[in-house]
Formats: sequence, structure tokens, C-alpha cells
Amino acid sequence: MCGIAGYIRPSGLLDAAVLERMTAALHCRGPDGHGFWTDPAAGVAFGHTRLAVIDLSHAADQPMIEQAGPLALIYNGELYNFAELRAELVAQGATFKSTGDTAVLFELCRRDPELRFLPRLNGMFAFAFWDGRTQMLSLVRDRTGVKPLLHAPIDGGGIAFASEMSALRPVLPDLSISPASVIQLLTLGFIGAPATIFERVFKLEPGHLLRWNAGHSEIRRWAPGVAATPSVGSFGDAKVRLRDTLRRAVCDRLVADVPVGVFLSGGIDSSIVTAMAAQYGGGTIKTFSVGFPGEPAFDETRYAQAVADRYATQHTILPLSLEDIRNAIPAVFDHLGEPFADSSSLPTYLLSRLTRQHVTVALSGDGADELFAGYRRYVAVRLIERFGWLANSPLYAPLRRAVEMLPTRRETRVGSKISQLKRALRGLDARRESRYANWMRITDDATLARLLTNGDAAQFARGIEKYLWSHRGLPRDSDELNAHLLTEWTTSLPDDMLTKVDLMSMAHSLEVRSPFLDFRVVDLVAPLPAEWKLAGWRKKHLLIEAFTGDLPPLLHHRPKQGFEVPVGPWLRGPLYQLARRLIEDDRAFFGPLLSRPGALALLEDHRTGRADHTSTLWSLVALLSWHERHAAGVSLAASQPANAW
Repeated sequence: MCGIAGYIRPSGLLDAAVLERMTAALHCRGPDGHGFWTDPAAGVAFGHTRLAVIDLSHAADQPMIEQAGPLALIYNGELYNFAELRAELVAQGATFKSTGDTAVLFELCRRDPELRFLPRLNGMFAFAFWDGRTQMLSLVRDRTGVKPLLHAPIDGGGIAFASEMSALRPVLPDLSISPASVIQLLTLGFIGAPATIFERVFKLEPGHLLRWNAGHSEIRRWAPGVAATPSVGSFGDAKVRLRDTLRRAVCDRLVADVPVGVFLSGGIDSSIVTAMAAQYGGGTIKTFSVGFPGEPAFDETRYAQAVADRYATQHTILPLSLEDIRNAIPAVFDHLGEPFADSSSLPTYLLSRLTRQHVTVALSGDGADELFAGYRRYVAVRLIERFGWLANSPLYAPLRRAVEMLPTRRETRVGSKISQLKRALRGLDARRESRYANWMRITDDATLARLLTNGDAAQFARGIEKYLWSHRGLPRDSDELNAHLLTEWTTSLPDDMLTKVDLMSMAHSLEVRSPFLDFRVVDLVAPLPAEWKLAGWRKKHLLIEAFTGDLPPLLHHRPKQGFEVPVGPWLRGPLYQLARRLIEDDRAFFGPLLSRPGALALLEDHRTGRADHTSTLWSLVALLSWHERHAAGVSLAASQPANAW
């Protein structure tokens, strides 16, 4: 795993210190070495930081170059089928000095500059390839978006790119903040690709390729879409195929020249990954968990310990207090190149720090919830699909108004039920697009309207609906649950979940690999009937049935427990003053767009228990804290947020 940064500028190279600063900003992604390469004639500059995982020798150093051409590659990721591809290339006459996957990717690019081989790559990656023969720069991101890649135009018709926002800043002196991205963050909790917090900086979307030549760039999708029809005919066949496919995915991800471990939360997904690694990986598996002694609502260590005991793993538990989590907030915010509002980044940061003390690579269970319908909201999607007609009942509007007025504290049992009821009633919208968006949103129209200085919150909501619906990827009359799963696979998974894991793990130079993201697993599971994934009220039905025998009985019927922290109570207590200070501070607050009185009123309603605004307020804290740390003095763009979608 590595960090990449660079640019092409036809009018000439920038000062060498610029590339050095870009690359230095990625040191935590690659502490084992760094390298630079430039082509002054073409104005191309590449920088790379290396985390050595496969082939630890200097033969695998990057940038990897060939003077004839010239050709140059910088690459961040892992190819799990590189041995197979290497054997094919050797049979065709290729020779290699390195035993790693970078050399295989370089040879593939050298032989096929059109990159027609991309669909064959099984892995996570972002790379840049310069082909001096055609004067073509290619930027590529893996099909699921595990590894990030940002790009932005620079003066003189050039383009810059990097793994993280901090590495782009040295080459982008003039930036402005996108109002549309601010609103999307406050509405969804993340900023969806291709947008970023800055107006003229973009994320390359998962499965996409950007090609730059002679001052012009073109972006196209290279990854094939999800299969429309299942490849298995029965539930029993699906279980057998799933076991075999996931086993191979896990084994492929155990290949490394450095120590490998597993994140073992005690949930179904990480427990299955641990079981497969222990049974088929060979040797003793190292597993890692964080625990919260005395906090049963957050502690999963007894489940993780049951799995560790069954498979005799070398298990390490980091006991944490909620105070430890809260104290990590400044360090986490320091690592965010753009505002990010997923509070589970806090325990992920600490778990990654623990794990890196023992191993360089860790396997995780990420992606299983989106593949197998693991969240509670998917049950609600099913219910709304059946009972959505109630939205046309004359009782719907007064009932919704009455429920919205109920006080809510999600950390209490009753408050949690009221919160779920409010969300369910919002989901019972007559418009299918609105139902869909309401389940994804963290801020409803009424709350958003209070937070904005001016503007029509309902109009912004239509923009969010349009954004989500554009990612649906299935026909309008297709199964609602499978469409919902696919949308989250292409939106919240890469731009929230995988972003969190990438940033928090790479902050500690830890590589995380996710077997459930293997395209063979995805191609098998995604088109399967929705009722195989969600059977009645039972989430992850197929996954659990396929691996029941591999799990300790304690896990068979355990409830879903997210990797959460009590941000809501903290905003009523120890974080209240932080939130208030940020709102009142002119250096942090977005006065032209957001209403300070409205934000303070939301905070006060939350503090007194009149309402639960946990997600909205945490997104606001994340936004303002980022602005204070990383973008002080950077102003809002003049563009209208309502027109950005």
C-alpha cells in the first residue's frame, strides 16, 4: 500500500519543492521509502511513498520506469491475482526483476496502453501511468473504490492528482469551498464522488478511467456492471458457491511478505473472515478487537473472544473507555483532507493503531452489509415497499406531524424506537424517489431549513434524490431492496465506509483488505433474489446459512451492533462547548450559507432533549472543525448549491 501524487503541466515543471511537498504529505501512507520521477520535456512529475508489503526489495520501488518511451507507473494497492497474470506474461516472453505485483501491472500497461486488461484485475488500486509514446496520462481507480484518487485542473491546461487532498494542496493555491458539497455533507453525512469539498477538485469515481492528452481529459467507466441475472439456480447451490468463492477471496488476501492479521469485531462478517483465514490460511492467525469494559451497549468482546477461542487465534483486545474515544477526536480530524462525518472513524482509528503495532496488513469484513442486507433499514425498505400506500391515507399527514413533535434521545430504548418511527414515517412518501432518499438522509427538510441562511430545503432534497437515483443502476420496476443495495454499493460504501477505513488505517501505515469486495463474490451475490438475503426479518440470511457451521453458537442469533460511539450524549455534555464554540467562531462558521441562530437552536434542542439532532450536529462539527484546521481563510464559492446536482 502506498501514496501517489503528481501532475502534468505542458508549460513546464513547477519548482521541485512542490512535488516534494505533495509527496511528503503522503508519508503515513508509505513510510518505507519514497521516490520521484520527472519528464521535463512533457512536464510530467510523479511522486510515490511506499508501504512495502510484497517484494520488500528495492526492485519493487516506485516510480517504476522504462527510459524508452519513456514509460512511468505509480501505483497504490494490491493485485490479488498478480501471480496468475505474471505466469501468463512470462509465457508470452516477459521477464521480471521484481517478484511483486507492481512489476506485473507495469508490464500490462506497457504491452496494452489502451488498458483493455483492466476488467481482469482482481484487487484494490489507484494508479497513474504515463506513456511517452502517445503522450498519454492515464489515471485509474478500482471498480469498488477501495483506494482513493483525487484530481484537479491546474494552470496551463494541466492536471494534478493524489491519493489524499493534503497532497494536492501544494499545487492548488486558489481553492473555494463548494456550497453544494457542504449541503450534501449535512444531508447525507458524506460527499459523494465525483464531488469534493472544493469546487474544482474531484474524486475519480470507482471503476473509472481518466485519460489526459494534449490538454484535454476524458473520463469513462471501465468496470463492467453488476450481472442482471443470477449464475446459480437454487439457494443450496448459492450457499456452496458462496463458501468456495469467499474462501478463495480470503486466501488471496493472506498473501504478503509481511505479517497479516484480521479485524475481529465479533460481528458475523469479521467472524466469517477469521474462520476462513484460520481454516485455510495456514499457521496461527492474529486477530484484533477493541473493547469497552463496563459499556455493554458498545462492547462486543465476548463475541470476538468466542471466535478467537474456537480457532485458537492469537487474539489482542484493546480495552478502551469512552473517554479514550473522545480524546481521539482531534487526531482523527487532523487526518481528514475534507470534512467527514462518520463517527465510527474514531474507534477505527484506535483499532488501526493497535493492529499496526503487530502486523502490516489486516483483513476486514467491510462490504458484507451492503451485499447481504445487513442493516436494519433494509427491513424497513421491505415494509415500506409493501405498505407505502399508507402515505396516501388522510391520516398520514397528521400522524407524521404528531410523531415529529415527540422528544427523542436515541441512546434510550424508548427514544430509539421513536427515532425509528420518525424515519419510517418519512420513508412512507408517495414518491418512490423520496422514499428512497429519506432512508439515506441524516437531516430531514425541516431541520435543514433551520440550518440554512436562505434557500429552499425541499429543493436541495430533490437534488439529493436525483443524485441517489442516478446511482440506482437497476430498472425502475426491479426489486426495491436489490436496487437499494446496489445504490449504497456505489455511493455510501466507497464514499463513507471505505473512505473511513482507508483514511484511519493509512494514518497508521496499515493496509486493510476486504474479501467481501472481491469482484467474484460481488458478481455471485449481487444479482441473487433479495429474499435470499433478507428472509422475513432475518438479515444476511444467505451468508449466515452458508457459514452457520463455522460460527460459535453464541453468534448465530446475535443482533446487529454497529461500530458506534455515543456522540449524541456527548453533544449534550462534554462536546457541547466544542460545538457551540465552532458555531460561534467566525473563522470556522459558514455565515453566508448557514444560519448561526438556526445552528445554535438545533444544538439547544438537542441538549435539552426536545429533539435528537445527533447526526446533523456531528456533521456540522466535522465540517466546522475541518474548516478551522485545514481551510481557514478559504471562502465559499459563489455557485448556487441548488443547481449543483
